[in-house]
Amino acid sequence: MPKTNLLILIVVFLWFILTSCGVRNNSQDQSDISKESTNIVVAEVNKTKIFLLDIEDLAISRGLIGEGDTIQFDSEIYDKVLNEAIDQRLLALKALEKKIDQESKATRRLAFAREHTLSNIMLEKYIKSKVNEKTIKQLYVEQQNLRGQMDEIQVRHILLEDFTEASTVSIRLSKGESFDDLVSEYSKDTFTNENGGVLPYFSRGMMDDEFSKLAFSLTIGEVSDPIETKDGWHILQLLKRRRAPQPTLTEMKEKIIDFITYEEVSSLLSKLRKENVIQVYDLSDILLERPQDITEND
Repeated sequence: MPKTNLLILIVVFLWFILTSCGVRNNSQDQSDISKESTNIVVAEVNKTKIFLLDIEDLAISRGLIGEGDTIQFDSEIYDKVLNEAIDQRLLALKALEKKIDQESKATRRLAFAREHTLSNIMLEKYIKSKVNEKTIKQLYVEQQNLRGQMDEIQVRHILLEDFTEASTVSIRLSKGESFDDLVSEYSKDTFTNENGGVLPYFSRGMMDDEFSKLAFSLTIGEVSDPIETKDGWHILQLLKRRRAPQPTLTEMKEKIIDFITYEEVSSLLSKLRKENVIQVYDLSDILLERPQDITEND
Protein backbone atom coordinates (compact mmCIF):
# COMPACT_ATOMS: atom_id res chain seq x y z
CA MET A 1 0.00 0.00 0.00
CA PRO A 2 2.63 2.63 0.85
CA LYS A 3 3.89 4.61 -2.13
CA THR A 4 7.59 5.04 -2.85
CA ASN A 5 9.02 8.11 -1.19
CA LEU A 6 11.14 10.10 -3.66
CA LEU A 7 13.55 11.28 -0.97
CA ILE A 8 14.44 7.68 -0.14
CA LEU A 9 14.94 6.58 -3.73
CA ILE A 10 17.73 8.94 -4.59
CA VAL A 11 20.90 7.41 -3.32
CA VAL A 12 21.32 4.32 -5.50
CA PHE A 13 21.44 6.20 -8.81
CA LEU A 14 23.73 8.99 -7.68
CA TRP A 15 26.35 7.32 -5.57
CA PHE A 16 26.91 4.76 -8.36
CA ILE A 17 27.72 7.66 -10.70
CA LEU A 18 29.65 9.73 -8.19
CA THR A 19 32.16 7.22 -6.87
CA SER A 20 34.82 9.87 -6.85
CA CYS A 21 32.70 12.64 -5.31
CA GLY A 22 32.45 13.74 -1.73
CA VAL A 23 34.07 15.99 0.87
CA ARG A 24 36.70 14.44 3.08
CA ASN A 25 36.47 14.46 6.86
CA ASN A 26 38.79 16.95 8.59
CA SER A 27 38.72 15.11 11.93
CA GLN A 28 41.67 12.89 12.79
CA ASP A 29 43.47 11.06 15.60
CA GLN A 30 47.15 10.17 15.99
CA SER A 31 46.99 7.51 13.27
CA ASP A 32 45.02 9.62 10.76
CA ILE A 33 46.54 11.67 8.00
CA SER A 34 44.85 15.03 7.47
CA LYS A 35 43.16 16.26 4.31
CA GLU A 36 46.03 18.65 3.65
CA SER A 37 48.51 15.76 3.59
CA THR A 38 46.79 13.66 0.93
CA ASN A 39 49.34 14.74 -1.70
CA ILE A 40 52.21 13.03 0.09
CA VAL A 41 53.98 10.12 -1.53
CA VAL A 42 53.38 6.79 0.21
CA ALA A 43 55.40 4.54 -2.13
CA GLU A 44 57.48 4.51 -5.31
CA VAL A 45 57.60 1.77 -7.94
CA ASN A 46 60.51 2.15 -10.36
CA LYS A 47 60.59 5.86 -9.44
CA THR A 48 56.86 6.34 -10.22
CA LYS A 49 54.98 7.79 -7.27
CA ILE A 50 51.88 6.48 -5.49
CA PHE A 51 50.09 9.16 -3.46
CA LEU A 52 47.99 8.85 -0.32
CA LEU A 53 45.05 10.26 -2.25
CA ASP A 54 45.33 7.31 -4.65
CA ILE A 55 45.18 4.90 -1.70
CA GLU A 56 42.11 6.59 -0.21
CA ASP A 57 40.28 6.65 -3.56
CA LEU A 58 41.05 2.98 -4.10
CA ALA A 59 39.86 2.11 -0.58
CA ILE A 60 36.58 3.98 -1.21
CA SER A 61 36.05 2.22 -4.55
CA ARG A 62 36.51 -1.14 -2.79
CA GLY A 63 34.02 -0.19 -0.07
CA LEU A 64 36.67 -0.45 2.64
CA ILE A 65 36.12 3.11 3.87
CA GLY A 66 33.23 5.49 3.33
CA GLU A 67 33.03 8.77 1.46
CA GLY A 68 34.51 11.46 3.68
CA ASP A 69 36.48 9.00 5.81
CA THR A 70 40.24 9.31 6.22
CA ILE A 71 42.30 6.13 6.03
CA GLN A 72 44.44 5.18 9.03
CA PHE A 73 47.98 4.53 7.88
CA ASP A 74 48.68 1.91 10.59
CA SER A 75 45.60 -0.18 9.78
CA GLU A 76 45.18 -3.48 7.95
CA ILE A 77 43.02 -1.69 5.37
CA TYR A 78 45.86 0.69 4.54
CA ASP A 79 48.34 -2.17 4.12
CA LYS A 80 45.91 -4.13 1.96
CA VAL A 81 45.10 -1.23 -0.34
CA LEU A 82 48.71 -0.07 -0.57
CA ASN A 83 49.83 -3.52 -1.70
CA GLU A 84 46.99 -3.62 -4.23
CA ALA A 85 48.08 -0.23 -5.59
CA ILE A 86 51.69 -1.46 -5.85
CA ASP A 87 50.60 -4.60 -7.72
CA GLN A 88 48.43 -2.49 -10.01
CA ARG A 89 51.36 -0.15 -10.76
CA LEU A 90 53.68 -3.11 -11.47
CA LEU A 91 51.20 -4.57 -13.96
CA ALA A 92 50.63 -1.17 -15.58
CA LEU A 93 54.36 -0.57 -15.99
CA LYS A 94 54.76 -4.02 -17.52
CA ALA A 95 51.93 -3.24 -19.94
CA LEU A 96 53.70 -0.02 -20.96
CA GLU A 97 56.94 -1.92 -21.43
CA LYS A 98 55.16 -4.28 -23.82
CA LYS A 99 53.47 -1.29 -25.52
CA ILE A 100 50.04 -2.73 -24.77
CA ASP A 101 48.76 0.83 -24.40
CA GLN A 102 49.24 1.25 -28.16
CA GLU A 103 46.97 -1.68 -29.09
CA SER A 104 43.59 -0.72 -30.52
CA LYS A 105 41.62 -2.46 -27.78
CA ALA A 106 43.70 -0.76 -25.09
CA THR A 107 43.41 2.72 -26.60
CA ARG A 108 39.63 2.34 -26.85
CA ARG A 109 39.32 1.21 -23.23
CA LEU A 110 41.72 3.90 -22.00
CA ALA A 111 39.69 6.55 -23.82
CA PHE A 112 36.49 5.26 -22.24
CA ALA A 113 38.10 5.23 -18.77
CA ARG A 114 39.31 8.82 -19.30
CA GLU A 115 35.81 9.86 -20.32
CA HIS A 116 34.33 8.18 -17.24
CA THR A 117 36.81 9.96 -14.96
CA LEU A 118 36.16 13.34 -16.57
CA SER A 119 32.40 12.90 -16.22
CA ASN A 120 32.84 12.12 -12.52
CA ILE A 121 35.01 15.19 -11.97
CA MET A 122 32.51 17.33 -13.89
CA LEU A 123 29.67 16.09 -11.68
CA GLU A 124 31.74 16.55 -8.53
CA LYS A 125 32.43 20.20 -9.35
CA TYR A 126 28.84 20.83 -10.44
CA ILE A 127 27.34 19.32 -7.29
CA LYS A 128 29.69 21.29 -5.04
CA SER A 129 28.41 24.48 -6.68
CA LYS A 130 24.77 23.50 -6.13
CA VAL A 131 24.71 21.70 -2.78
CA ASN A 132 25.66 24.03 0.04
CA GLU A 133 24.38 25.19 3.41
CA LYS A 134 22.19 27.85 1.79
CA THR A 135 20.39 25.48 -0.60
CA ILE A 136 20.07 22.81 2.10
CA LYS A 137 18.47 25.24 4.55
CA GLN A 138 16.21 26.69 1.84
CA LEU A 139 14.78 23.28 0.97
CA TYR A 140 14.43 22.40 4.65
CA VAL A 141 12.34 25.54 5.26
CA GLU A 142 10.17 24.73 2.25
CA GLN A 143 9.60 21.20 3.53
CA GLN A 144 8.82 22.49 7.01
CA ASN A 145 6.21 24.89 5.61
CA LEU A 146 4.66 22.08 3.62
CA ARG A 147 4.64 19.64 6.53
CA GLY A 148 3.16 22.30 8.79
CA GLN A 149 0.05 22.23 6.63
CA MET A 150 -0.25 18.45 6.66
CA ASP A 151 -2.35 16.24 8.90
CA GLU A 152 -1.42 12.71 9.81
CA ILE A 153 -3.88 10.06 10.87
CA GLN A 154 -3.73 6.65 12.46
CA VAL A 155 -6.24 3.96 11.53
CA ARG A 156 -6.73 0.32 12.21
CA HIS A 157 -8.03 -2.03 9.56
CA ILE A 158 -9.20 -5.52 8.81
CA LEU A 159 -7.84 -6.91 5.54
CA LEU A 160 -10.15 -9.42 3.87
CA GLU A 161 -9.99 -11.62 0.79
CA ASP A 162 -13.30 -10.84 -0.92
CA PHE A 163 -16.43 -8.73 -0.75
CA THR A 164 -18.56 -11.51 0.74
CA GLU A 165 -16.22 -11.89 3.70
CA ALA A 166 -15.93 -8.11 4.04
CA SER A 167 -19.72 -7.76 4.13
CA THR A 168 -19.99 -10.41 6.82
CA VAL A 169 -17.43 -8.63 9.01
CA SER A 170 -19.06 -5.24 8.37
CA ILE A 171 -22.44 -6.54 9.56
CA ARG A 172 -20.91 -8.06 12.68
CA LEU A 173 -19.19 -4.75 13.50
CA SER A 174 -22.48 -2.88 13.06
CA LYS A 175 -24.01 -5.22 15.63
CA GLY A 176 -21.39 -4.16 18.20
CA GLU A 177 -18.86 -6.96 17.98
CA SER A 178 -15.28 -6.11 18.96
CA PHE A 179 -13.02 -4.72 16.23
CA ASP A 180 -10.03 -6.38 17.94
CA ASP A 181 -11.73 -9.78 17.97
CA LEU A 182 -12.64 -9.55 14.29
CA VAL A 183 -9.10 -8.49 13.38
CA SER A 184 -7.77 -11.62 15.09
CA GLU A 185 -10.40 -13.81 13.44
CA TYR A 186 -10.35 -12.46 9.88
CA SER A 187 -7.52 -10.07 9.00
CA LYS A 188 -5.01 -11.27 6.40
CA ASP A 189 -2.53 -8.55 7.32
CA THR A 190 0.11 -10.55 9.18
CA PHE A 191 1.98 -7.38 10.19
CA THR A 192 -0.91 -5.85 12.15
CA ASN A 193 -3.29 -8.65 13.10
CA GLU A 194 -1.57 -9.10 16.46
CA ASN A 195 -1.93 -5.45 17.50
CA GLY A 196 -5.56 -4.91 16.60
CA GLY A 197 -4.89 -3.97 12.98
CA VAL A 198 -3.30 -0.62 13.91
CA LEU A 199 -1.24 1.03 11.14
CA PRO A 200 1.49 3.65 11.68
CA TYR A 201 0.59 7.32 11.25
CA PHE A 202 0.45 8.39 7.59
CA SER A 203 -0.29 11.55 5.62
CA ARG A 204 -2.14 12.04 2.35
CA GLY A 205 -0.31 10.49 -0.56
CA MET A 206 1.47 7.82 1.45
CA MET A 207 -1.23 5.19 0.82
CA ASP A 208 -3.25 4.10 -2.20
CA ASP A 209 -5.50 6.94 -3.33
CA GLU A 210 -8.82 5.25 -2.50
CA PHE A 211 -7.55 3.97 0.86
CA SER A 212 -6.19 7.41 1.81
CA LYS A 213 -9.30 9.28 0.61
CA LEU A 214 -11.60 7.07 2.68
CA ALA A 215 -9.37 7.15 5.77
CA PHE A 216 -9.16 10.96 5.82
CA SER A 217 -12.93 11.28 5.35
CA LEU A 218 -13.67 9.46 8.62
CA THR A 219 -14.28 11.04 12.01
CA ILE A 220 -12.52 9.78 15.14
CA GLY A 221 -13.91 6.35 16.05
CA GLU A 222 -15.94 5.99 12.84
CA VAL A 223 -15.86 2.61 11.06
CA SER A 224 -15.94 2.59 7.27
CA ASP A 225 -17.80 0.47 4.79
CA PRO A 226 -15.67 -2.12 2.99
CA ILE A 227 -13.34 -0.72 0.32
CA GLU A 228 -11.28 -2.60 -2.26
CA THR A 229 -7.59 -1.91 -3.05
CA LYS A 230 -4.94 -3.93 -4.85
CA ASP A 231 -4.24 -5.74 -1.55
CA GLY A 232 -7.81 -6.87 -0.95
CA TRP A 233 -10.86 -5.55 0.91
CA HIS A 234 -10.45 -3.28 3.92
CA ILE A 235 -12.61 -2.08 6.76
CA LEU A 236 -11.11 0.97 8.50
CA GLN A 237 -11.57 2.74 11.79
CA LEU A 238 -10.03 6.17 12.39
CA LEU A 239 -8.21 6.29 15.73
CA LYS A 240 -6.23 9.58 15.87
CA ARG A 241 -5.51 12.73 13.89
CA ARG A 242 -2.59 15.11 14.41
CA ARG A 243 -0.36 17.67 12.74
CA ALA A 244 2.65 16.09 11.05
CA PRO A 245 5.69 16.26 13.37
CA GLN A 246 8.53 18.56 12.30
CA PRO A 247 11.93 16.83 11.98
CA THR A 248 15.04 18.88 12.71
CA LEU A 249 17.49 20.05 10.06
CA THR A 250 20.05 17.56 11.41
CA GLU A 251 17.57 14.71 10.96
CA MET A 252 16.68 15.80 7.42
CA LYS A 253 20.06 17.01 6.15
CA GLU A 254 21.29 13.77 4.57
CA LYS A 255 18.02 13.19 2.71
CA ILE A 256 17.93 16.83 1.58
CA ILE A 257 21.48 16.57 0.20
CA ASP A 258 20.54 13.40 -1.67
CA PHE A 259 17.39 15.03 -3.03
CA ILE A 260 19.12 18.22 -4.22
CA THR A 261 21.92 16.17 -5.77
CA TYR A 262 19.48 13.97 -7.65
CA GLU A 263 17.44 16.94 -8.87
CA GLU A 264 20.47 18.94 -9.99
CA VAL A 265 22.12 16.04 -11.81
CA SER A 266 18.83 15.09 -13.50
CA SER A 267 18.33 18.71 -14.56
CA LEU A 268 21.90 19.00 -15.90
CA LEU A 269 21.66 15.78 -17.91
CA SER A 270 18.27 16.78 -19.32
CA LYS A 271 19.68 20.17 -20.35
CA LEU A 272 22.73 18.58 -22.00
CA ARG A 273 20.55 16.14 -23.93
CA LYS A 274 18.49 19.02 -25.29
CA GLU A 275 21.51 21.13 -26.21
CA ASN A 276 23.44 18.40 -28.00
CA VAL A 277 22.79 16.21 -31.03
CA ILE A 278 22.28 12.58 -30.03
CA GLN A 279 21.63 9.84 -32.57
CA VAL A 280 20.98 6.26 -31.48
CA TYR A 281 21.31 3.66 -34.23
CA ASP A 282 19.07 0.64 -34.74
CA LEU A 283 21.38 -2.37 -34.73
CA SER A 284 18.73 -5.04 -35.24
CA ASP A 285 19.51 -5.61 -38.94
CA ILE A 286 23.26 -5.54 -38.38
CA LEU A 287 23.06 -8.03 -35.53
CA LEU A 288 20.85 -10.36 -37.57
CA GLU A 289 23.41 -10.38 -40.37
CA ARG A 290 26.38 -10.91 -38.06
CA PRO A 291 27.57 -14.54 -37.78
CA GLN A 292 26.53 -15.91 -34.40
CA ASP A 293 29.84 -17.66 -33.81
CA ILE A 294 31.95 -14.51 -34.21
CA THR A 295 32.46 -12.40 -31.11
CA GLU A 296 34.92 -9.68 -30.22
CA ASN A 297 37.49 -10.69 -27.65
CA ASP A 298 37.47 -8.02 -24.99
